[in-house]
Formats: sequence, C-alpha cells, structure tokens
Amino acid sequence: MSSLPASPRQDDLAAGHTVRRYDRELKTLRDIILDMGHRVIEQVQAAVVALIDGEEIQAYRVLDREPRIDYLSLDADEEIFRVIARRQPTAVDLRIVLALSRIAGDVERAGDKAVRIARQALALRDQVSAVDNLLDDDLQSRFRQLDHRACCMFERSIEAVASFDVERALGVFEDEPELFGTSDALRAYLSREDLKGFKPYQVVCLLTSAHAIERIGNHASNIAEQVIYVAEGKDIRYRNREILIETLRRKASA
Repeated sequence: MSSLPASPRQDDLAAGHTVRRYDRELKTLRDIILDMGHRVIEQVQAAVVALIDGEEIQAYRVLDREPRIDYLSLDADEEIFRVIARRQPTAVDLRIVLALSRIAGDVERAGDKAVRIARQALALRDQVSAVDNLLDDDLQSRFRQLDHRACCMFERSIEAVASFDVERALGVFEDEPELFGTSDALRAYLSREDLKGFKPYQVVCLLTSAHAIERIGNHASNIAEQVIYVAEGKDIRYRNREILIETLRRKASA
C-alpha cells in the first residue's frame, strides 16, 4: 500500500508560524484532545469488561473517572475560545481549530457511551445471583468482537489526530463495514424469540450496550472525517465512502 503524501501540517501542527506562542497554543489544544481520547479508550474497555465479565467494580470505576473527561472537554473549549479570540485564525489555521473543536465533541460523546455501557452493566446484573453465568461464551464472544472493532477504529482515529494522518483516517473508514456487520449480527442474535435465560429488561440492557459500542465506532468515523478536512481542505462528511477512499488512494499513488 502506498503511503499518502504528508500534508504541510502533518509533522508539525502549526509548521511555519513566526508566532511560536500560537504554535504552543495549538499543540496544547491537540494534546488535551489526545489525552481525552486515550482516557475514553480505557473507559470503553473497562465498561465492556464490566458488561461481559460481570466485574461490577470496573463499571463503578468508569462512572468515577467520567468527570475527568468532562473537565478535559471544558479545558478544550476554553482553549479553542482563547485561540480564536487571540489569533483570529484564517485559512488552514481556522480549519485546524474548527476540526479540533468538532473532534473534542466526538471524543466527549464517545466517553458518554462508555458510561452508558457501564450503567447498563450494573442494571443487567441487578438482582442476579449467578453473575458469572449470565452471558454464555457465544454472547461474550459477540460482544468482544464488536468492542474490538469499535475500539480499534477509535484508537486509529485518535492516532490520526496526532499528525492529521490521512492514511490512518482512511483505515477507519475501511473498518466501517465490519463494524456494522458485527453490530447487526449481534442485534439479530439478541432479538431472537428463543433467547433463553434473560428477562426482557436484561435484553434491553444488552441491546442498548450493543448500540452504544457501535456508536463509539461512529464517533471514530466522525473524527476521521475531520482529520481529512484539515489535511485535504475538503468537508467530506456526506461523501460516499467507497468513492472517497478510492479517490484518495489514487491521489496517493499518482
């Protein structure tokens, strides 16, 4: 696979500025978002462990750590306002600030999905004595597959933000079909009439959790879109994925 050409900003978020303080402000904003992203990945993984392995302590840890992500989100908002007020960015700099603002929102919402999963994990096991046997091996495997796909997409999207890496962003888009296929298969399994051993509200908890995990993958795709917006200067949010990937891959090999 050919490597995509680096954008002018790929190695240095604010390469070429004569105002080095501006460089530091943009780097500070990016670093806050990267910190949020890594924390969200940890949150999602802990929440899914709580769901499928019955480790309630992991669910409570997710709930306890959620405020830290919220505080970082507020820090990102303040930094964005500060950069706009002080620097009045234009052209590519404005794209960077707008994109990072949108990315921060998606990262924060992905963190909310981890909290939702943790809450469903606790509700799922309410008044259940045989916690360890609640999810059979097949169901655990299905949730792990969905979690793996969503977390890989999200982690790759955060890595793409670090250097506005188009190739990593395209990798997120290429993972979407497997995410949707795994999610659809899990929902179909949970919707079977012969699903035994679960009360209706427990099935609802599992369906809600499956949807939340899928949405984390959706947030990863949103982040990848913003990476391409910065690197290519084009808003591709409503573009056909297959055509977009083909176009950018062709551009890379030209």
